[in-house]
Amino acid sequence: MKKSLRIANLIDIPWFSGLTDYALNQADVLKEVGHTVFFLASKESKAFEIAKQKGYKIFSISDRKKILNPFEIFKIIKFIKNEKIDILNAHTGRMQTLSYIISLFEKNLKLVRTKSDAKEIKKSFTYSKISAIITGSKYIEKMFKEKNISIKIKTIYKSIPIENIYTIDKNLPFKIGIVGRLDPVKGHIWFVKSAIEILNRGFDCKFLISGIESRIKWTQLSSEIPLKYKDRFEYRGFSKNIDDFMRECHLGVITSTHSEAVSRAAVEWMKNARALISTEVGSLPEFVDKNFLTRPNEYKELSEKIISILDFEQLEKIGIENFNKIKNNFSYEKFKRETIDIFESLT
Repeated sequence: MKKSLRIANLIDIPWFSGLTDYALNQADVLKEVGHTVFFLASKESKAFEIAKQKGYKIFSISDRKKILNPFEIFKIIKFIKNEKIDILNAHTGRMQTLSYIISLFEKNLKLVRTKSDAKEIKKSFTYSKISAIITGSKYIEKMFKEKNISIKIKTIYKSIPIENIYTIDKNLPFKIGIVGRLDPVKGHIWFVKSAIEILNRGFDCKFLISGIESRIKWTQLSSEIPLKYKDRFEYRGFSKNIDDFMRECHLGVITSTHSEAVSRAAVEWMKNARALISTEVGSLPEFVDKNFLTRPNEYKELSEKIISILDFEQLEKIGIENFNKIKNNFSYEKFKRETIDIFESLT
């Protein structure tokens, strides 16, 4: 470590998302090596709540629906000055604009833009002050390049510490799982339709669903399931231990219809040594072998892909290959090293 840095994360979204998850994991690896990390976020947000639980120093700012007035901006500038912040790390476009304004008063600040969501990028004069852009996937990096934004860009894949390989239980029924909030973008309806197709073909399978109800209720989804197959579906709601849920399954499925600019679920399925079939949206093709990708909304194609690997030996082999891919290409150690390197290179 060159010197201990003081880094302030700026986040203005209220919910827990891939963006929030990326910011917190990024902060954790920087803290591990002795850097001091702060969070500026809305008091009602998940980022504020979790950062506080983790022991980070926090400062409350208005949420994204409110206009930042001069009084609040100068309060933030005073906090930045008093805490001797070295780097501002903006996680949204609005926070990038705020960072730009702050830098006009605090000339020695370095600005970083971290982007780990699928929201459209707008070209802006505020990039003139940005020293580095960190993207959570090549999919996001491409978004910047298409706008001809030529600042130093580095894709750093967020990862998770890997434990031992947990091999599958080779007993029927085949357990096929999906993880994610119940929301149209996650494509649960196509998971259900695919499952019905598989059951109609006589395969002995059980379908497990983990995720909070959001814009869709489980009663809505389950109404699509014929009565004779009701016992073949199990809605678990929120899983406190997602690893335990995934290790119970033989195979993971991601049916997202768009978004997936970063994919926590893909990394989690693979690090748990499970076979994974997913739609070819967002960053998913960066993780999932092309042989296990399907077009979104194509439930018959998805069911054929699943059926093609319903063999315990094959599922185990694919799962171990996925585990090794995360270990070798998307490791937590690589995420940590690359994150530390880019921040330390700025001072």
